[in-house]
Amino acid sequence: MLVFEVSLNLFFIIGIVAIAGFVGFVFRSSQISGLKKKVDELEKEMLSSHAEILQLQREKIELLQKFQTPNIPVIPLKTAKEEKAADSFTDISLRKKLLGSQPAVTK
Repeated sequence: MLVFEVSLNLFFIIGIVAIAGFVGFVFRSSQISGLKKKVDELEKEMLSSHAEILQLQREKIELLQKFQTPNIPVIPLKTAKEEKAADSFTDISLRKKLLGSQPAVTK
């Protein structure tokens, strides 16, 4: 039988595993902190855009309220009776008689 002598130092293997774990932990925590910074930046951008939208909505409402309630009083020039009298039509039969009695002009 052939015997191969393999000597492995247990402390060496544990040290390599610990160092690899620490490097992986540092790498991943740096990735996570970078992603958290990006998320915070996007949240600030969203909050500022929402604040801008709300400000524009407030301005729009103020303008609408300003135009809906006029400060100048409106005085009607015609009364309701005068409007009804103006809307009534004259006698059409008189107009037809006048137009029909005139001779037609031909060229």
